[in-house]
Amino acid sequence: MKKCNHSSKENLKNVVCGTVHAFQGDEKDVVLFSTAITNKTQAGTYEWLKNNKELINVATSRAKDKLIVLSDSRNLERLHKNDTEDDLYELIQYTKTRGKSQVTQKRANSRALGVKPFSTATEEAFLQNLNHALDNIWLSHNRYSVQKEVPISQVFQDIPVLAIELDGKEHFEDNVVKMRDKKKNDICKAHNLQIIRVENSYARRYNHIKDILINYFSLKM
Repeated sequence: MKKCNHSSKENLKNVVCGTVHAFQGDEKDVVLFSTAITNKTQAGTYEWLKNNKELINVATSRAKDKLIVLSDSRNLERLHKNDTEDDLYELIQYTKTRGKSQVTQKRANSRALGVKPFSTATEEAFLQNLNHALDNIWLSHNRYSVQKEVPISQVFQDIPVLAIELDGKEHFEDNVVKMRDKKKNDICKAHNLQIIRVENSYARRYNHIKDILINYFSLKM
């Protein structure tokens, strides 16, 4: 991410700008989300944008305290054309009415753009964030290493600190997987090893993973 030119001139050091893709995995107290809709925006562009659930979901979930949506109302109405299905239009109406307008409930596949849920890419993104978080918390990183897909029979060959499980929807819906998870939980409990479960929709949310580790290690020290 780079600083906006105007914010640099005003010496605003904590202001950064970038595309929605650039902000995935990050969070800010206040987020200004510009739809970039102008009188030059074509119907085809808006058609792609209006129901892009993953894009809209990532954009709106970056804010920890306040989300401000910027848009051209006149051109928004021009492009909307009273369509019954328009996620972006519903979002803007929701913010204009301070949460009083109705929003159609929909489920986005993932909080991570370009990464399908329950995929190897999701797991790799999670491991990168996990290692990055260890690098950046106050503990010495060389005291710890991250290993993935460790068989239960080999877990206690070294001295494990904690176990982190990345859970997809099968962990909540598949009875066989749920039973296997219960066995893992019981084994960890019997050996005083804490297991932390993270939904895979948080695989790229670096600050979320970092907070989990900081909280865990602060309680242990």
